[in-house]
Amino acid sequence: IRDRNNLCFVSDAIFILIGVMNRMRNITYFLLLIAIISISACNTFKVRKTMEALENAITNYNVALRWGMHKEAYSYHYSSDGKQYLANLSVLEEISVTGIEVTEKTVNPEHTEAYVETTISYYFKTEGNIKKINLNQKWWLNKDLNQWFIDQPFPKFE
Repeated sequence: IRDRNNLCFVSDAIFILIGVMNRMRNITYFLLLIAIISISACNTFKVRKTMEALENAITNYNVALRWGMHKEAYSYHYSSDGKQYLANLSVLEEISVTGIEVTEKTVNPEHTEAYVETTISYYFKTEGNIKKINLNQKWWLNKDLNQWFIDQPFPKFE
């Protein structure tokens, strides 16, 4: 009888151990699933913030151009190596922008570069004829500043 009790005790212990291991495996899978979801959500949040920063940069740049805040608009023109392009901003006092339309936006898979096509309507204050300029801008993300810049010289209004 004693061996039978020991055998029952051992078999009960094995069943309990198997049950605990199954629960631990389920807990492990659950924790792994939670970790994967958290990492995915964090990445989605970063992408959303990066895209919001791009939209804000494009909007602020276009508003600055539209309302004659040329120094503000010029502050977006930096090459990816950190050098600002030269521009003659005094010429811009002679123009008035009447409209800006973003016609296309393409962002690379890493969300670090964007190609933005824009049409700007403007006129020289001394002439009065409406002209249009089409811009194909390459925007790049400065990750340290979380700020987007245009990797091209300031547009020439002719």
